[in-house]
Amino acid sequence: MNQVVLSEDKSTVELGMGLILTIEGLTCDTVKSFTLVLPNGTITRVDSKQPDLFFALKGGLNRFGVVASAEFYTHPQPPQVYGGVAIYGNDEIDAVLNVTEQFDSQNVDPKAQIITTISGSTTGTTSMVLFFYDGPERPESFAPFDNIASTISHTKTQSFVDFVTGFPANYLPQARGTFHTLSTSKLTPGFLNAVRNETDTLGKIMAEHSGYSVGYDIEPFLKTWGDNATESAYPHANSPLPLNLDFAWLSSDDDEFWYDAMRSSVNRLKEVAQQEGIYSPSDFTTYPNYAIADTKAEELYGTKNAARLRSIRSQVDPDGVMELAGGFTI
Repeated sequence: MNQVVLSEDKSTVELGMGLILTIEGLTCDTVKSFTLVLPNGTITRVDSKQPDLFFALKGGLNRFGVVASAEFYTHPQPPQVYGGVAIYGNDEIDAVLNVTEQFDSQNVDPKAQIITTISGSTTGTTSMVLFFYDGPERPESFAPFDNIASTISHTKTQSFVDFVTGFPANYLPQARGTFHTLSTSKLTPGFLNAVRNETDTLGKIMAEHSGYSVGYDIEPFLKTWGDNATESAYPHANSPLPLNLDFAWLSSDDDEFWYDAMRSSVNRLKEVAQQEGIYSPSDFTTYPNYAIADTKAEELYGTKNAARLRSIRSQVDPDGVMELAGGFTI
């Protein structure tokens, strides 16, 4: 199988296994079709003509067969983009969080995006901002960050490939870790202060539990990003803003400590978010890409979608073959 097949008119691209393509919106919203190996061994093409199975494959994970390839709609990519990573010291974290909240409330440019990461470690708490603009010029919406002194900055105009490969995404090979998440409608100073408190608190004790890093990724997406949502297992038409918790540690003896610490941290942040009026369990489900192990189907998809997924699964996999693959239980 060819791993990348671009259509003659360049309107779609088919991707095989092991490749990642960054495109506008959630990837599941830009899928034209899947090539699926059903649990009974049948190979089939799944698209909008099979609405139930198409719905299930867009966020329903590995419960319906093995996806051999996916065909996506394409969009123009400029030859150069502006972006990169800037790292800030502990004394600038309050300023970084303040400007992040300002960006969240004021940005209206769909091409401009940041992700602010607050990281705790044995040497203290630091912050990192990933800047991205889908064009070669630095946008005005990034200007408030100019008044904050960075320790290191790699922001510049560059090719999209250089931008992606320049991001420090690798952990130590022996590190263990997991994600967890909650979503909110927007960011508030009170919520961001709570995120920093969680980072500071866990950073101070991480050395006692073989901790390698404690990270909270704040993602202030444009509030209209869900306008392009298609019918999919993961409900996101209301433009949820996911907060990603990313913890890493070295010893298997500390697995339960960090899993419990992560779940407790999310629960505390949910309480703060509810008090701030930016979170309700009925409004926002758990983003599957960031969800911790054993997250329930109703938490991932909502009650209605979870019931629909179970019905679809019973039709395509009545013997539970895909349960052997592990992962979240529907």
